[in-house]
Amino acid sequence: MENRCIICGKKLHDPYAIYCAECEYEIKRVRLEDEESLEDYIERMRSIQQKEVNLEGVKSLDFWLTD
Repeated sequence: MENRCIICGKKLHDPYAIYCAECEYEIKRVRLEDEESLEDYIERMRSIQQKEVNLEGVKSLDFWLTD
């Protein structure tokens, strides 16, 4: 199983990391009044993130419910 950033979904190489370098920088940096807030940044990154699920080899619910 691969480890991904919880904000933007980028693949992480460190198994103990929860943010990518870009998102970690955005979390830590000081923001000016005319810049987007951290909450807006997180919302924007999550909306950009494409959720792709690979269901190949996953058994259907009917398989588990039949005797």
